[in-house]
Amino acid sequence: MKKQFLALFMALVMLTTAFATVISGSAAAILGDADDDGDVTIIDVTLIQRHLAGVIELDEAAQRRCMVAGYDELTIIDATLIQRRLVDIIDHYPVEELQPTEAPTQAPEPTGAPTEAPTQAPTEPEDEVTKVKDTITIYFSNNKNWSAVNAYIYNDTTNAVLKAWPGTTMTNYVANSYGEKVYSMTVDVSKYNRIIFNNGSAQTTDTPLTKASSGYFIIGESNGKLLAGLYPYGQDGEGTIDTVSMDYPDGYKKNIYIWTPEGYNANDKTKKYSVLYMCDGQNLFGQATTLSGYEWECDETALSLMQNGGDGVIIVGIACGNTDARRNHELTPNLGTLSALGSGDPSYKNGGGKVFSDFVVDEVIPYVESNYNTNSIRGIAGSSSGGIEAFYIGMENMDKFRYIGALSPAFILYDKAVWDTYLDTRDFTGNVPRIYFFCGNSKNDQLEQALYTNAVAMEGWMKNHGYPTDKMVTKTDSDATHSEAFWALYFPEMLSWCLDI
Repeated sequence: MKKQFLALFMALVMLTTAFATVISGSAAAILGDADDDGDVTIIDVTLIQRHLAGVIELDEAAQRRCMVAGYDELTIIDATLIQRRLVDIIDHYPVEELQPTEAPTQAPEPTGAPTEAPTQAPTEPEDEVTKVKDTITIYFSNNKNWSAVNAYIYNDTTNAVLKAWPGTTMTNYVANSYGEKVYSMTVDVSKYNRIIFNNGSAQTTDTPLTKASSGYFIIGESNGKLLAGLYPYGQDGEGTIDTVSMDYPDGYKKNIYIWTPEGYNANDKTKKYSVLYMCDGQNLFGQATTLSGYEWECDETALSLMQNGGDGVIIVGIACGNTDARRNHELTPNLGTLSALGSGDPSYKNGGGKVFSDFVVDEVIPYVESNYNTNSIRGIAGSSSGGIEAFYIGMENMDKFRYIGALSPAFILYDKAVWDTYLDTRDFTGNVPRIYFFCGNSKNDQLEQALYTNAVAMEGWMKNHGYPTDKMVTKTDSDATHSEAFWALYFPEMLSWCLDI
């Protein structure tokens, strides 16, 4: 009996070895075995991801062992396939169809009773986000023809300063097609997160500096300071927007704008994208549809992130109602008695925020995930009324969203007592989303000042109800007004922090 068992064991070992090896010279190399320890584990996946992020360097032999997708270079697709193989979602790699193997002609017959099937199928591992290198290159287009361009770079948390005011004089430049000088420099964004472009006298507002940053130029003025706009330096394409008209439960059509980045290929099912769902979709991608004259520049930010080595993101904008009253109704969750400010406008009463939330979760998300190449990483974000609604959608569906962005959120519609009652109904003991709060406090904008108090208080209220402090951050800007121009400036920081790249 022992001899029979030994023979069966050896046959199974031979089958497994033939199934998961490639011939490299005279030695057999196990596919996916990055550390060459004779076994494939999640450690090998992590090593591949760290290599792709530039944290470590795998040698050439290790890279060849891990090219399981069949391409001539190691990519994140290889790491994903190895993960899926580890949990038996797939039973072979694409490269095995290209490589000769030495499998036995017939599998050995089992000698004993079949083992009991597992009571629960293995679950697919949670999708991970590619980490981006800390040092990035930023560009400034001198569209104001300054005689000198300085970059004052600092950290708003640690107060670290790269160089005293007016900062580093930028000298490296090329001319663009507009005849403007485009300056560049490298910055370690793990040490510094703010930049002010200036010529010694005129200056921009404090501008976030993140792993999703790339090009800057001057687009306008606010509170006596210049306002920076964003663009992905060196990229000609702008991605693609698909517009879908969907039936909204209140009896009218609603446009959904689905932006896919450059390089997106609907036929390449191996490359998956995270998805960010956003309120006020008409204000996200271009000035042609925006209601304010400015846009969020979401596409520019997503392309800049990819340019710096980050993953592609699909951005889905859900348009608001076509009147202020309809928008107020759609984007106001009905949490209880409205505050004095909220009760002054009847369109906030009995808000339809739950209808909007259910529409996003039950209609929009299934449509996107059925028609686009998506992974499990989802975010929800918005500003003003869209900010309170995005927060509400995230709180109601914490199991469905990895992160929440609430910029200049209209939390003022309810007083603290109502928020406390609502937050008491939430369970924050599990794996909860990361939340980014932002609000301006410009002395020239009464609306933003009115929103400021509750917007910056929410993090503390959440903490008192048990929300983990490491999953929340609040940012403010004393120059920022209630405008897409400022939300665009802080969108790269929101995306970088929420994705934890």
